Amino acid sequence: MQKFIESLFLLSSLVFSQQIFSQVGIGTDKPNATLDVNGDVALRNELSLGGTDTAKGNPGEANQVLVSQGEGLPPTWKYIKAPFVEDGTYKLTNTYLSESEVGISTFSAGVAGDDVNTSSIGDLLDSKWKKIPNLTTQIEVKFAENKLVYQVQTGVEIVGSTAGSTVRFLCGIFKDDKLIALRPDKITTAYSNTPTQYMFTLNYSEQNSPIGIYKMDVACRKVATTNVNNYFSIGSNIPTYQSDTVTIANTGSNSFALKSFFKTDITQLIIFAQ
Repeated sequence: MQKFIESLFLLSSLVFSQQIFSQVGIGTDKPNATLDVNGDVALRNELSLGGTDTAKGNPGEANQVLVSQGEGLPPTWKYIKAPFVEDGTYKLTNTYLSESEVGISTFSAGVAGDDVNTSSIGDLLDSKWKKIPNLTTQIEVKFAENKLVYQVQTGVEIVGSTAGSTVRFLCGIFKDDKLIALRPDKITTAYSNTPTQYMFTLNYSEQNSPIGIYKMDVACRKVATTNVNNYFSIGSNIPTYQSDTVTIANTGSNSFALKSFFKTDITQLIIFAQ
């Protein structure tokens, strides 16, 4: 009975104090708000927002959280569409994707390879290389602890006068015109005077790239060919080609089927404050 009377006295004092001073402090003699609590708060039932003298207010819905709308504005209930992330893992923060149906056709009939079999990290994007048009992407790295994951996919097509004709080539990823990733490959004609298609892929990742804005490109070069008269294209089809004196229209592929994709995923290392 004594505890009930004390609680009732405290509640009456709070109401009386609020009527006189318009501010109530619990655990403080100098409240800075209508209700200023200096200590723990245990809420045993629902929390309602936006109530009036005649209405209880909005208690929110399941899986909503209380979100601030800024100074001078009341908080509100919101659904937060964010996955759970564990400490020490990477969270995807941005994805860049570009695609192109305009490929590289300048390596085709009559063009020999450069006979340079290897390249090195840091090589410049010079005249030996040809960029795949429309794949240039500007990316921004905002966090020092990060992981960048690159994915390149492009179609390749060849037409040769004899089956077994081969073209060797290289394609790489360039960051601010410097090579960061590379894959050599080759394509071989399956039949004489009939287009052969192939899908080239390149995956690469780098960690803790410095914060900044970077220009990304995908470029290729022709290394060698067994027949300089082979037709050869990267990122688009060969629309027509010559067989002896006859011009043949290519009905086996198109630029949509062989178009290029370049994707960059940027992830941030999540470390919770101790």
